[in-house]
Amino acid sequence: MSDKLINDDNCALAAKPATAGPLTAGGLEGPADIGGLVEFLSLVLDNVYSGIIVCDTNCRILFMNRVYAELLGADPQQVVGEDLDKYFPNTRMPQVLMSGRSELGQRCSLQTDMPMLVNRIPLKIKGQVVGVILQTIFRDYKAMTDLMSRLSSLENEVKYYKTGLGQVLSPLYSFGSIISQSQDMAQVKDVAHKYAQTDAPVLITGATGTGKEMFAHAVHSASPRAAAPFVCVNCAAIPRELLESELFGYESGAFTGASKKGKVGKIQLANSGTLFLDEIGELSTKAQVKLLRVLETKMLERLGGVKPQKVDFRLVAATNRDLKEMMGRGEFRDDLYYRLSTMSVDIPPLSKRGGDIELLVKHFLSASDHGDIQISPEAMEALGSYNWPGNVRELKNIVERAVSLSEDNVIGLEQLPAEVLQMGCASEDLFGNSDSLLADEMARFERAVLERAMRLNKGNMSKTAKILGVSRSTLYEKCRKHRLLAPVAKD
Repeated sequence: MSDKLINDDNCALAAKPATAGPLTAGGLEGPADIGGLVEFLSLVLDNVYSGIIVCDTNCRILFMNRVYAELLGADPQQVVGEDLDKYFPNTRMPQVLMSGRSELGQRCSLQTDMPMLVNRIPLKIKGQVVGVILQTIFRDYKAMTDLMSRLSSLENEVKYYKTGLGQVLSPLYSFGSIISQSQDMAQVKDVAHKYAQTDAPVLITGATGTGKEMFAHAVHSASPRAAAPFVCVNCAAIPRELLESELFGYESGAFTGASKKGKVGKIQLANSGTLFLDEIGELSTKAQVKLLRVLETKMLERLGGVKPQKVDFRLVAATNRDLKEMMGRGEFRDDLYYRLSTMSVDIPPLSKRGGDIELLVKHFLSASDHGDIQISPEAMEALGSYNWPGNVRELKNIVERAVSLSEDNVIGLEQLPAEVLQMGCASEDLFGNSDSLLADEMARFERAVLERAMRLNKGNMSKTAKILGVSRSTLYEKCRKHRLLAPVAKD
């Protein structure tokens, strides 16, 4: 076999003359003859991590390195010439010699029944099989199982973080989450549900606290992209100078202070899913131009980047501002507005949703930690008369506050804020006469507040004074002024 290797044209090292200078490798020097080369290669193979056995075409051992000898408990010098099946009775080396094809990552066992993973690799010269190599992938099976255990642990960790990321980028609400019995809201939900089936941008408008974000979540949940990411960006919460990089991402070194690794933008993060831009009116005109281009071309270019990337996402935008008025001032681009407003949803304020206040109050109470808490009729009447400038969000906050202040699991007037009790009586009929003097109107308003507060408290002066935030003496004085004391006072 050595003669064949030496005479092979492909063996350049064997062609070197014996008179060449010293052979140096890793600090080792030796004569540059074949014996020195073989000795050097043997030294290398003895110090590799894997066990190695070289056999001829009759499966007789030609070489065994130190690692395999230790595994077999054999002398590497004495095993030369022995049959391989002495150590591996059921070896597949003859099949490899016959087929000429490698068998990689196969399991085998030593005489000690210790399982191992091995490679069986045929040696070929000019296409002819002249021997075979048996190589261990691991020193022992335990090393393999340890590695597999670590890989399994890493895989589970990756799955955990992917699950966490999926939850972060998943919608929290559906159309069933939107509590309402109002006919106007039913029509809005029906239109939004139909829009959800398309892939066009959707613009959601409405006053603060009406539930624009819930509608955005619901549109994604009802869309064909429901299983893909849902990425929320509050444009008002991010400084304008940073908003562009947050949306579009940036390459390494794009600007001073940029991460060396660059950053994936929210648009790219929403690929195949939905991007929700809340308060889109806060976008700078420069960012509006870039967003419009991405919507039209479906190509994204990071800040500092030169190679556009293809993106596929659905845009849902929301605002409580008048975008048409902003267009007139040059603060919002016409082309982006008309691109968004084709499918628009306008959510009515809570004051226009008859019957929803009581329904929502009961929902918030049942969802609280005190599910058995009740609300008095007087308190519910006060809530129903309030005009709710903060809409559903304000109602939820007031109910949560009242729950924390309640006694005996009942919410009464005492647990409601003064503005709810006072503004409830500020109806338009109090100011019907536009020619009245300011002092007259203020007096009428004060009398209405006193009448309503005393009626809700069933004439109890102590409770009425507490609710209005005045002393009992002041309340008595104002009641006498408006001639209210005699007919209603009871304590």
